[in-house]
Amino acid sequence: MITQLTRPNVEFTACADADPEIFHDDVLAPTAKQLCAGCPLAEACRTQARNSGEWGTWGGETSAERAAAGYPPVGWTGRGYTRFTHPCGTPAAYQRHMRAGETACEPCKQAESVRAGEQRARRRLRRKNNPARTK
Repeated sequence: MITQLTRPNVEFTACADADPEIFHDDVLAPTAKQLCAGCPLAEACRTQARNSGEWGTWGGETSAERAAAGYPPVGWTGRGYTRFTHPCGTPAAYQRHMRAGETACEPCKQAESVRAGEQRARRRLRRKNNPARTK
């Protein structure tokens, strides 16, 4: 659905007289798509939603369909959402294995061993430089 601020010809579209809730309720998405089907501004509406990360049905395309096409709405964590995960061989990946209840792979075990060794060395150095400090 295009707002009146962005398109002056919105009064000629089917969505102009429709209840706005139709375009923001997933259950009503088929109805919204029917309204958008013959709209002359559907492509512009869809493009605006893709470019600005809008939620709801815009130009006959739902939030999920936009996310699947590579244009997820702002804050999207549904299907098609990919979260950055550290590659194996890093301490963060070792932690990921542990949180998942998995046995860590060898590269992750080695990375964690190096991290833990460096941490122990830093602690020893701090104790050596500050003898008054106790554990």
